[in-house]
Amino acid sequence: MPTCQLCGQNSDELKKTNVEGAVLKVCNDCTDMGKVIEKSKVKKKKKRRRTRTRRKDQVLASNYGEKVKSARESRKLSISELADKLNEKNSLIKKVERGELKPDKTLASKLSNALEITLYVNPEVSDYDTPSKGDTRKATLGDVAELKD
Repeated sequence: MPTCQLCGQNSDELKKTNVEGAVLKVCNDCTDMGKVIEKSKVKKKKKRRRTRTRRKDQVLASNYGEKVKSARESRKLSISELADKLNEKNSLIKKVERGELKPDKTLASKLSNALEITLYVNPEVSDYDTPSKGDTRKATLGDVAELKD
């Protein structure tokens, strides 16, 4: 049985009451010592799930630097113009184009939107190198798996 938080008396029905700035659950006898808080209809907010455009299984394209550079050049933008457009440093764009720096998710998103390119792709087994001695077979799981000793 619930207990009144003001007098300690057991009661079947407790009401939320504001007593000198404190909200307490009190019995009917103690409600005149404060202001009873009316029950309001509280609407539950629906939680929206974020939808991501890039799934966890997507990886950065192996030729991301070349993609960025060719897209920038096709739009006739200089590195400094692109950097200003993205609010990033020139040196950062240069390093990405040379392949010295892998762009994080936010930078990759900015580059993708500004240059209308795709930097994150689904990994394909065919992306892995296969022997070039005229062997036309596709890569197998054994070609790409790292085996424990």
